[in-house]
Order: sequence, then structure tokens, then C-alpha cells
Amino acid sequence: MAAKKRAAKKKAAKPKKKVLTATRAIKQAAAKSATRAAKGAKIKKVAGYDVRKSAKPDKLVLYGLQQSIPTGKVALMLALLGVPYDYKHVDLRAGVHKTPAFAKINRFQQVPALIDGEEAIVQSSVILQYLAEKFGKFGGKTPAERRRVAEWLAWDLDKLTGLGGMRFIRKFLNQPEHPALGWLDPRARGALEYLDRHLGTSKHVAGPFPTIADVSIFAWIAVAEEAGFDPANFPNIRDWARRMMTLRGIAHPYALLPTEDRNAA
Repeated sequence: MAAKKRAAKKKAAKPKKKVLTATRAIKQAAAKSATRAAKGAKIKKVAGYDVRKSAKPDKLVLYGLQQSIPTGKVALMLALLGVPYDYKHVDLRAGVHKTPAFAKINRFQQVPALIDGEEAIVQSSVILQYLAEKFGKFGGKTPAERRRVAEWLAWDLDKLTGLGGMRFIRKFLNQPEHPALGWLDPRARGALEYLDRHLGTSKHVAGPFPTIADVSIFAWIAVAEEAGFDPANFPNIRDWARRMMTLRGIAHPYALLPTEDRNAA
């Protein structure tokens, strides 16, 4: 009977908790570290385990030319975003864009190019899409909206090349009788007429709100007179341009871009 009572008492007893005890060496090391910390010594960190990220974002650097409308598109977008950036003037007439150094930035040897940290992004439409994704603005809110925006960016690159070609011939070559104008004029005029009809049914290019499609096309409309077209002759384009000019930060591309290097304030 006594044996049964002892067995029952032993079974009912709570098991002892295992306690991890520090060895003498660990205790000495801990005491030494505490003493050093009390004296102001910095605690050493194991390399690779400090995962704190810098609070300072990567600096954006835009490479371009003041008279370049593709560069102006990116400058417009950055102005609308209110994002500071450094600007590097690329002298195309001096052939800076053909140098090996610039080719490392833009393999196509064109402007613009945008540097974000260690990444270089090129081609104006791609840069606009990159910035829209990075900052979450002007890119469209739904997949369908983003597709509409992409469609208009493609339309711009296809149809407004006529406007760009006429501007180049008239402004930079100063050849008002150039034979290519006979082919470019109806192409550019047709694009402007189509855009004017569309903007008669839509507040902005890709829908009710401004997007990078508006930014891209607005840059060309801002210099349409240099190509020989007066936006006032296209009332819906004119009214849309006025709406665009009410957006905070927007300005004529020439007013946004300097003619020399500039660092953000």
C-alpha cells in the first residue's frame, strides 16, 4: 500500500522545467560586453545581418537635351510627380551621345535616359511607364486602363512621328520646301484631326483622368507650331491642352529643361 502511494505521488508531481544555464565563459563574455557598452563602446554587428534600409531614396538622374521632345516628356512627368532629379545635358551636336561613355548608359545612343540607383531606363515611353509604376501615379488604376494607356503610347510613337519629322525639317534643317514635307504633312494632319475628334468625346486621352498618355502627347502639342500646325485650329485639342496646363507642376517642356547640367536642390 505504501509503495502504491509513493508511485501515485511521484506521478502527480509536476515535471521540473529545464533551464538553459550559461557556462562560465558565456557569463564572463556577457559581463565584459556590458562593461564596454557602459563605457560607450559600439556593439559590433555581424556583416550581412544589418537589413535596415536607407531612408534616402535613390537619386534620379535624367540625361537629355532641352530641345528633345522625348526628353521633355520625361521632364513633364517628373514635374507632375513633384520628384527632384539631377539633369545631365547631352550635347548631340558635339556627338556626346556617340561616345563609349554614354553608350554604357544608353545602348541606343539616344536621349533621354533615366538613371535610378544602379539601373538605366531608356526610351521615353518606357521611362514614363517605369515612373508611373514606381510612384503609383498616372499609369491607370486597372489592367484595362493600363492597356488603354499603352495603346495610346503606341499610337503616339506611330502617328505623331509625322509631326516630329516636320518639326525637325522646319526648325532644325530650316528647309520649308523639303520634299519630305509633302508626305509628312497629311500624316501629321490626319493624326491631329483624329486626336481632336477623340478629345471631343473624352476629357483626357485614355479616359476621364490624366495619364502618361496625356503627358506623352502633350509634349508634341506644345511644339506643334514649330511643325507648322496651330493647335487653335483643333478646338478639342486646344481645350484639352488648357486642362492639362491646370495640372500642378506642368509647364512647357522648354521651361522645364535647362541647357546645361543641373543638380536637384
